[in-house]
Amino acid sequence: MVSRCLCLFLLVGLVHGSSLTADFYEYEHSLKRNMLQEDERKFAGWNKDLNEDEEIVNNYLTYLKWQEFQNTRAAFIPSRPIQDYLNQIKASKVYEVLKKFPKGGSLHLHHNHVVSKSIILDIIINSSLYENLYVKTSEPNKWKLDILVNPPEGWTKLKDIQDDPKKFILTKLTFLNVMDDQARKYPTDSAIRWSLLEPLFDRTGSSLVNHVDIIKKHTEALLRAALDENIQYLETKSKAGKKVYILDSSATETHGKRFIDTDSGDKELQSISSVVENFIKTHPEFIGYKRVVNSFRRYSKERIMNDLHKAVNLSKNYPNLIAGYDLVAEEDLGYSLMFYQENFQTLLAAHDKLPYFFHAGETNWPDDLLTSMLPEDPVSTAANLYDAIILGAKRIGHGIALANHPYLMKVLKSKKIAIEANPVSNMLLGYVQDQRHHPAITYFRYGVPVVISADDPATFGYDLFTADWYEVFMGWGFDLADLRQLANNSLQYSAMSSSEKINAFEKWIKAWNKFIQEMKTEACGLHFNSDQPFISNIFPRESYFPGSTKVEVFGRNFERSICQTVLCKFGDYTSKALYVNNNQITCNSPIYFKSSYQAERQKASFPFSISFDNGTTFLSTNLTFTFMPCYSRIKSVHY
Repeated sequence: MVSRCLCLFLLVGLVHGSSLTADFYEYEHSLKRNMLQEDERKFAGWNKDLNEDEEIVNNYLTYLKWQEFQNTRAAFIPSRPIQDYLNQIKASKVYEVLKKFPKGGSLHLHHNHVVSKSIILDIIINSSLYENLYVKTSEPNKWKLDILVNPPEGWTKLKDIQDDPKKFILTKLTFLNVMDDQARKYPTDSAIRWSLLEPLFDRTGSSLVNHVDIIKKHTEALLRAALDENIQYLETKSKAGKKVYILDSSATETHGKRFIDTDSGDKELQSISSVVENFIKTHPEFIGYKRVVNSFRRYSKERIMNDLHKAVNLSKNYPNLIAGYDLVAEEDLGYSLMFYQENFQTLLAAHDKLPYFFHAGETNWPDDLLTSMLPEDPVSTAANLYDAIILGAKRIGHGIALANHPYLMKVLKSKKIAIEANPVSNMLLGYVQDQRHHPAITYFRYGVPVVISADDPATFGYDLFTADWYEVFMGWGFDLADLRQLANNSLQYSAMSSSEKINAFEKWIKAWNKFIQEMKTEACGLHFNSDQPFISNIFPRESYFPGSTKVEVFGRNFERSICQTVLCKFGDYTSKALYVNNNQITCNSPIYFKSSYQAERQKASFPFSISFDNGTTFLSTNLTFTFMPCYSRIKSVHY
């Protein structure tokens, strides 16, 4: 239990023969409250300190958040379905600023589902391959796109199906466009939502972007999209395999596709490496890219073993590119990590090591209810958390179920295993209905490393990295220091080597400093209306130990102090204040010392006033602050 010193009176329970006053207990309450807040602030272990310029930017972000809240109070966006408010998010000032915010890296992305479907179609439409772009118009797999020479029955050239084929087909390719009434009616039914999402993964997936002429353009579009939203580093997930192809009419069995890659996908990786290398040359602020090899979590054990061997070999052949391994797809319906234990132990026995970045705990089901229909695997989804930890996962994807396991939170904190939070994805798939209650808020406050990513933004249909950051900033109660920590986490808990991280942080710090200076200039250029600040009350109203407590000032119209030094004045004694929001300012009670004797023996009451303009003028109030006599008896105070 944390304790502090509180000055009490010589006669227990009495002040000069009187009972302790309500004001005394108010002071004691404030002291304990300050202690609680400070200890909570330190608990997570993050650095919350901001320099003077960063404080101004934090004030500005707080002001913008407050304005956005006032404008959306009746329909608070993080608590509402994002599909109904996406345009409003993108039009907001908060989004505009967060788009400029240097986010570090995005570590949980599925490679073929990040770049906007519109951009992918433009790449193909503006090439000779448009003549070979077909769409399946019959069931099953209706509206699937592919590049073919001799398509099977039921396929039609995209350019022939509508007057505006691109506009038409885009309505069939994203989750937001295909969401039906049942999915809207049951927003927490993840099974319904997955049944709509999963077919979309194949409609504009690897069959389009892995053509030899498209692969580099797609990769460059991916890097540009990230950097446009001030993301400087990427890790994406994709399977290892024979994916790269050219068109060859003699390849009749595959309808004109001739695959030219190795069984491990070397050609694709070499193409991506080349694009990344050239992109960094022309965009030196970009940090880099790595690939997480993944497998479908409904594969057989034999196929998973083969994929693991591929991943091991690729990590040896491309040590600067391959980050590690993961299992993907709907966790509730797939095989558990326990089911594949023999595969992982075989790898260990062969002394082959892979960093793991497992999807684990992406569920809203209780631990004791089995959602998988696979009879040979009677293990709950939440149990994947145990095995991910034991197998040495470096990060855990989603981890929604971790909220029900506080001890595992303690383990993740001590082992420094990060959670990859994907707020918009979690909402769209029914795991988190209201961002204000996202479990990653608790993880972060507890000290579990958290990183923010976007999962499958293009296939979901929101095409953005910053939308997730908007939800976090507006719905999670985070300030600039918290956002900074999220960005730092994305680099610290990435798959980069120690030397790569040094370079990464050097580049990120440059972006950070640029952002701070730009936002400071913007903040200090604001002009507010003529509404004068109004002070309603202060808390506490007296102190028994000079300078021992914070004084909370409540009122209205404090936004004018965003770029100013705020001073609280107690008679002739001043102390610097901190802008909390438009309605609250915090100042320290001043050190009141005329002499040690007077400080201990004399009661002193002072009029309270406050300056919002660096001390040029002070706003008078009818409030007073009192210092009470401090005697020699000291008592330890606990909250």
